Amino acid sequence: MAKLILKHDGINLRSFLLEKAATTIGRNDDNDIHLDDYAVSGLHAVIIAEDNPYLDDVQDFFVQDMESTNGTFVNDDRIERYLLKQGDIIKIGSHEFTFDSGQNPTLERTAIYLPDEGE
Repeated sequence: MAKLILKHDGINLRSFLLEKAATTIGRNDDNDIHLDDYAVSGLHAVIIAEDNPYLDDVQDFFVQDMESTNGTFVNDDRIERYLLKQGDIIKIGSHEFTFDSGQNPTLERTAIYLPDEGE
């Protein structure tokens, strides 16, 4: 099961399972992940789970900024929508999360090459 791990100074504080199709993050109390921080918008970002179009039983997770005031960052880059990969660091306000896909990659999995549209 995929999860976000809230960290502070390299210490794991809490983890949040990504069990829903859309997990909301923000300052409002009704968010799935509530962050009591004035640098965080009421509805700041959403983690969206989508079935992978090429691999059965695999989900892709996207983080999408919800037009927040201070932005959502992945690996120090400001994003609007981003496909998360194992170990990505998401920063929202003063909070830092590490994405754990919950999928153990093995060398037995088949890689699929998808050429760019221009190729």
